[in-house]
Amino acid sequence: MTDRFFLCLPFTLAQECPFPKDWTNSKNFSNDAHDPGGETMCGITQREYDRYRKSCDLVCKDVRKLDPTEGMVIYRQGYWNPHCDSLPPGLDLQFFDASVNEGCLEAVRILQYALHIDNDGLWGPKTAAAAGSIHDPASVIRAFTTRRITVYHQTKGFQYFGRDWLRRAKEIGDEALKMVTG
Repeated sequence: MTDRFFLCLPFTLAQECPFPKDWTNSKNFSNDAHDPGGETMCGITQREYDRYRKSCDLVCKDVRKLDPTEGMVIYRQGYWNPHCDSLPPGLDLQFFDASVNEGCLEAVRILQYALHIDNDGLWGPKTAAAAGSIHDPASVIRAFTTRRITVYHQTKGFQYFGRDWLRRAKEIGDEALKMVTG
């Protein structure tokens, strides 16, 4: 069985950093005053990195020193787990990418909206059942993309990042549909 995390990660990394195959490249670091994430390396914020290092009983260090192994653990534990493996191919990519970019709570809300269930942002038995009974992943992916675009339009900072967010939603949605159709 293929580990879909490693199939999906490159698509999200390509959105998060200009040099996704070189985690040490200084051009993968950002600290935009309009971005509430603050200092970020390869899409991982300083806060996320500190939280991870503390959980491993390690001393916190500058996020610019993030290595790929730590980054992949953070992406897998913080965004892929525990729900992406329960989603059909393609939708797993979309949900993962939305978790990284919009946060896990909003990703669940977007998925719930696409599944036509209450969108409270909590992954409970109803969400698990709806996700487990998807018969037409392509239609859910299209609904997810549409809802994601709507959410982006309502997100603070749209005037600064909106064009890239909309491009991202479309590109990830297109890749997700390719994963469904083969």
